[in-house]
Amino acid sequence: MLGTATAPRAPSSVFRPLARTCSATTLRFFAGWTAVFWGGVGVCAALFFVGVLDFATSAKAGLYAVSVWLNACLLVFALPANRERPRLAVYHDALVVWMLSYFMTNALWEIPWVLASPFVFDGLHTLDDVVAWTDWMRESPLHMTWWMLASFSAVDLRTVNHDPTFYTLELYAFVNVATVLWFFKLNRERSPFRYLIPVLGAGEPVAATFIFSGSEVFSGFANMPGGTADTLLALVWTQYQYLLFPLVFGALSCRLLLDDWRRAPHLYPEVDDT
Repeated sequence: MLGTATAPRAPSSVFRPLARTCSATTLRFFAGWTAVFWGGVGVCAALFFVGVLDFATSAKAGLYAVSVWLNACLLVFALPANRERPRLAVYHDALVVWMLSYFMTNALWEIPWVLASPFVFDGLHTLDDVVAWTDWMRESPLHMTWWMLASFSAVDLRTVNHDPTFYTLELYAFVNVATVLWFFKLNRERSPFRYLIPVLGAGEPVAATFIFSGSEVFSGFANMPGGTADTLLALVWTQYQYLLFPLVFGALSCRLLLDDWRRAPHLYPEVDDT
């Protein structure tokens, strides 16, 4: 007697990648954290505009605010509401906060700087050259865009003197923004490959930051206009996150990736879910 063919049984949903969204509590925390520290940058800019702070002081204070803000992803692990949640869900939340932070620094400063700096900065070789534009920056709120683009020059003159290594490294901002957007697209689709992006991309910011800071160390700090504290701000406090966090979240993303693949039926067709 010939056997009758039967349709293959659809795998149960337990083998499907989970839908992962950042919790409302984490998003509220990040929004508040961002409002405080980016608001602080705005206050520094306003105090410069009205003449209370000089260029260097206002720019350095803003840089310190952004440097502290970039650590928000670490505090996700300490939020009381996250202590009872599944570990992988908290990993995802912290990864999202880091990727949003990374996206914002690239989209709000680095890409505008890459597009504008070849045209708006000319003949600037010292901090005094930058400070000489103070009166012009204070003429109009529109001119304060120049303050934003030039702010890093308070500690690192490569921002304004057309240093080719600095400029080339900043071109990666376009790649970084694209990969973050791609991650969120794949996450919305519950793709089992979504966490490959932070895993495979972990090395790029590490290598770029090593070149960013190391090239200036090896050149004898030629573009550092201030003292030790300013050099640490330029090369350490605003940069260590790009060495540390990609490695941390690359490792955590490996855990998330393996969890997805264990749940993906088309990757494991031999699974018998009877």
